[in-house]
Amino acid sequence: MFELTQQKPTTRRFGRVCAVTGMVIALLNVTPMLSSVATAQSQSQSQTRPLAVLIPDIDPLAFAANEALEQLQIDLVRFDGGEETSLTYVRLRREAAQIAAKRLALDPAELEAAWADSDTQHQIALLAALTQVGVPYKKFARKPGVGFDCSGLTSFAWSQAGFNIPHNSTRQIRAADPRTFATAQAGDLLRYPGHVMMWLGVGQAVIHSPQPRQFVEVKILNTRSMKRSTFGDPSE
Repeated sequence: MFELTQQKPTTRRFGRVCAVTGMVIALLNVTPMLSSVATAQSQSQSQTRPLAVLIPDIDPLAFAANEALEQLQIDLVRFDGGEETSLTYVRLRREAAQIAAKRLALDPAELEAAWADSDTQHQIALLAALTQVGVPYKKFARKPGVGFDCSGLTSFAWSQAGFNIPHNSTRQIRAADPRTFATAQAGDLLRYPGHVMMWLGVGQAVIHSPQPRQFVEVKILNTRSMKRSTFGDPSE
């Protein structure tokens, strides 16, 4: 989807200008969770201090995803909602992918390539979900930095890409355009009965908000759960 500055496009172009316009508007009206937390917790501290210092217990994957998402927001405005992105964004996306890959024992190049091959909407949704790694599970919740249930996380993530999807796992997958393992993109929904996740684009890797007393995490699904799961694209 993206074209690196002064390089050839890596994936397909957007087909609908209205979708891009709506996505940019949505991004301009959303402050990423980590930036909000940083502001709240650093009112009495120097604004030049790095976020990692201000909030030392932030999950490194969430921090890296937030940096990449913020740069993508800048690029969408800079390139007027087009398909170009900066080399800075590509570097930050790669760093987030490397952290996730190490955590899941995946090939970092393969994971980053899967993210790069997904369209901008999917990259935004996926990065938005990753900014919430470490946030606790809370039933019926959809509060960035506070708590999510499974469908709360996915609906929050896709709202950042400009899509209002139901806060209900069954309704989410029914409304999504069906996909298969071969046709899904990183960021697509993956649901087995009673639980919805987002696919990371490689193998059985997902991000989800699992259950009470646990936290938003990246995970490798077991084979049985993967076979019971259905893919869906909320952007179609």
